[in-house]
Amino acid sequence: MSRPLFISCEIWREANNVHIILQDISQRIDEKNYSILQYADNIESIAIVVNCHPNKHLIDGWGKPRKYINYKKQYADVRLPIPYNDFINADYDTQYLMVVDNIIQSLRVIDDKCKRSKKAKFDSESIIEDLLKKLEISYDSLENIVGVLSDEDYKKIVNG
Repeated sequence: MSRPLFISCEIWREANNVHIILQDISQRIDEKNYSILQYADNIESIAIVVNCHPNKHLIDGWGKPRKYINYKKQYADVRLPIPYNDFINADYDTQYLMVVDNIIQSLRVIDDKCKRSKKAKFDSESIIEDLLKKLEISYDSLENIVGVLSDEDYKKIVNG
């Protein structure tokens, strides 16, 4: 079995702060030893990949969103794009919160898919609460943060 929680990124070089931020987050939550067992029933492993690519690369097929759960093998793989231009133009603190929001939205995707399929249970709000506590971030600080390009906006970019 792979690690219960794996957080990574697929980024364009100008978005290297995503990688730096994820290193900090991984260290602060002790990602390699982080257990999801108390939050999940029938999901043993979660991969969250933060995508950050310029619109031109999205059009070319890079950084596609992925919201996948394999219930038989008990793992989830979620890849959501951060709004590239907003990220690049933000200060470091806002970038940090955008990455955290991306992780939170990824966890909520898993919860939503599990609820709809009824093949697994996943308590995203409890794991989110735990992660935010470890990161010393309040829900309020994320109130106006957009860390995920909506499906609608992604389609507009890709389809022109």
